[in-house]
Amino acid sequence: MSTNAERLYDRLKTATAIRGLIGQTEDGDFDCKEWRPHPSARQSIAKAACGFTNATGGVIVIGMMARPGPDGVDVVREEKPVADVEAVRSDVEDAISKIVEPGIEGVQSRVVPLTIRPKSKDGFVVVFIPESEGSPQRSAASKEFYVRIGPRTLPMAYFQIEDRFGRRPHPRLVVDIKNDQIRPVPFQPGTRQRILVVSVTNVGRGIARFPSLRYSKLQVIGLPNPTYDEPPLWPSSEAIPGWISLRGSANDVVYPEESLLVTKLFQYKHPASRTFPAVTIVTEAVCDNMPPHRQSFEIEAVSE
Repeated sequence: MSTNAERLYDRLKTATAIRGLIGQTEDGDFDCKEWRPHPSARQSIAKAACGFTNATGGVIVIGMMARPGPDGVDVVREEKPVADVEAVRSDVEDAISKIVEPGIEGVQSRVVPLTIRPKSKDGFVVVFIPESEGSPQRSAASKEFYVRIGPRTLPMAYFQIEDRFGRRPHPRLVVDIKNDQIRPVPFQPGTRQRILVVSVTNVGRGIARFPSLRYSKLQVIGLPNPTYDEPPLWPSSEAIPGWISLRGSANDVVYPEESLLVTKLFQYKHPASRTFPAVTIVTEAVCDNMPPHRQSFEIEAVSE
């Protein structure tokens, strides 16, 4: 399941969307920055990046001005577009990579032009900072460890730093569904089925223990028939209405960068039709020390 910061980053793709932040207070998910060609600007970006990555991740929007409101919390006031978005993005990425230590993995950035005029360089830079796993990050400029707490980026307390140094890397399971083949249905002469291969991959840095996944129950999608097919690697159940669950045992682990076949799904069609219709399959993967991660797969129609 995507985080608030991930959803915000996906949304801020146009100047109109970024202008929609005006009037909002900064919070634990985003921070606005004006840009000046000065070392202090680079250090401010690095401090914000440390704060977000030591918390739950966040988005830095460069080219917007925020000022304190009556309660002291910064409110986005107006746009202050940068003059050369590509140059600023390069400088921002350089600052994060050189000032933040030991380094944040998975930083993303994009430029958002102010207008659609050809050769226009004015605009905004949007940076996504993911949550870091394991040891905390600090600013090499100030030698401080920072954490984002609500709208403020604060130095971490000793117990927070101590806790982060003892934290294990997290696993992260993602699901993949691929077309395999079309074949006759063994127990229904004249009927054919499309086979979809379902696997999970651990893209995190921790070991995935007690892995499981579930997918949305659909009338045209079925699990292997034990009489004719290999059974799913994990036992299945319908404990939750509308979902089919596949649960690994205590002996099933998925190591980092390892993929594991879970099952094959079978799509059926009307015998008179020559086309397997498009279908949407929603999945959720989960394991020990990882929140549920939801994905949606648009399986395209296939004609024989």
